[in-house]
Amino acid sequence: MADCITDRGFITAPIYVTDFERCQPADRLSPDGGAHRWQTISYEAEGFSGVMLKAGPETRAPEVRYPLSVTGWHAISIGIHPTSEEGLPQALVKLSGDNTYSVLTWDTGGHHLRRKQLQEIFWKVADLNGQAVDFCQLARRIDPGDGFGSVQCGGVRIAYIKLVPLTPTEVEALHTEQQEGAHRHLFAHNDSHGPHFLYRPTSAEELRREVEPYRDTDFSRMYWESGSGDVLHYPTKIGRTPDIPDITEFARVGDRLVAESWRSYLKAGLDPFAIALEHTHAIGLEFHAAYRLAGWTYPPPLDHNFRGGYYQNHPELHCIDRDGKHLPRLSYAFRETQAYCLALLREMAQYPIDGICLLFNRRPPYIAYETPLLEAFAAAHGSDPRELVDTDPTWLEFCGGVMTDFMRRVREEMDAISREQGRGRRIEVSACVLGLEEENRYFSLDVATWAREGLIDVLIPYSPAPLAMPTEEDIWSHPSQLEPFTRATQGTSCVLAPNIMPRHQSPEDFRRNAYMLYGAGADRLFFWDCAGPGGRANYQPMWNALRRLGHREEIAEWVQAGEPALGDWTKPLLALGDWDMTVIAPG
Repeated sequence: MADCITDRGFITAPIYVTDFERCQPADRLSPDGGAHRWQTISYEAEGFSGVMLKAGPETRAPEVRYPLSVTGWHAISIGIHPTSEEGLPQALVKLSGDNTYSVLTWDTGGHHLRRKQLQEIFWKVADLNGQAVDFCQLARRIDPGDGFGSVQCGGVRIAYIKLVPLTPTEVEALHTEQQEGAHRHLFAHNDSHGPHFLYRPTSAEELRREVEPYRDTDFSRMYWESGSGDVLHYPTKIGRTPDIPDITEFARVGDRLVAESWRSYLKAGLDPFAIALEHTHAIGLEFHAAYRLAGWTYPPPLDHNFRGGYYQNHPELHCIDRDGKHLPRLSYAFRETQAYCLALLREMAQYPIDGICLLFNRRPPYIAYETPLLEAFAAAHGSDPRELVDTDPTWLEFCGGVMTDFMRRVREEMDAISREQGRGRRIEVSACVLGLEEENRYFSLDVATWAREGLIDVLIPYSPAPLAMPTEEDIWSHPSQLEPFTRATQGTSCVLAPNIMPRHQSPEDFRRNAYMLYGAGADRLFFWDCAGPGGRANYQPMWNALRRLGHREEIAEWVQAGEPALGDWTKPLLALGDWDMTVIAPG
């Protein structure tokens, strides 16, 4: 079987489209560039030559359209000349018949060496009948004014469009695979904060960009964060939204952009959560609302989002350590905390979501030594747990039972809502937990009981790094690390979907890790933080492999073939304008 990464599984020779001086409208192009105009620059690469489009960090280049003259299905790639200019190294591209841009990202590392090559970004396979290609410069507003510096753009140079025509047999095979969905084993996560922090979106189209990359891939689910503590990412009637109306100074520019973005959406009557949900369903993925149970407050200077909130107003619900000191958490030992969380989950489930996900992988603990726990433990065991070591098995089992009771309430609530709404399928419950068995036990997360009792439908171990911290231990390196979770889910209906870390890996490493995890017993694969250039769905080379990691047989054949390199998606650049790029040097 052919390895079908990018366009390699197709047999027809490629067509290179390089004459971007034909883009329309013509008055948005100029050989000399300038504000709001694409500069046209001639170039020569290995095998072809043409005219590229260039826009700088302050150009604010508008949309231009290249009129394609082809019909039928094609695999489409975009050739970029990577630059080290300021701003995010990204560009917007879409077909003229589409309503949402794709955000292409490339690596500018290497500086002078990168100048001597073109990078090829595989985009997608599509029917090009009646289609053109639209390009636009990505921009974000960082100042309320309209002068230079108020909008930050990414420097971009678009060199070519590569088209590989599909044969009728290839088109039929593609459609069959997409309709059957047998390879759709991947789950994506988006914190729904990063897009606002990076780009300050204000339109529905800008939010749809966060979902668009998953179309026609091996992904079947989007886990979209619905909130953290009492700050919710939808127009809530219970908690608060991220617009923070009373703050005058922010810790970071991105924090201000988040607030301004949300203020714009709310003023326009737009619901970012509903926009993401609708587009996720439109491209054929499930939508699960993910919630950070412990995100009630953060340390200075990032505490501005949480001042005057539920945590600050309810000190009686705080976690208490064994010495009586308040911890910066709310305790789920209190029925009031549980009731508040359940009310938020019920509010989220008023949207047509497919499930909820509790994110236990961030900011434990969830209970400590609060009075209800001390009294209940003393009644059951006749002792004060503060006099025991914190790893005492009886104490840990007792605390695990408290959190399991909470999970029973979550399951009952979601089932009740499913019945009330007349759903044909129950609202699923997923849990993203720590990746070490002893840490889950220590923090009262009895995942084996949750799976055995059917309290959760999906178990997501985050990573084997202690406390889910980004260290060298972040990667699953041996099947034995997953064994506690395969043991917990074996013989149950619970799906095991380990998260693959670190976020960025080579295409080959993604395949190696997926192969190992499938062999260790993973049913699905989860990908934390897929949003933005720092995430995963960015069209860089790693995405070429990642988007197909549900093709288990393709990965297995690649391993059996000796794990050959998956490719170098670059082409030598020989000349740029009057410059001989073969002799360029630093300085």
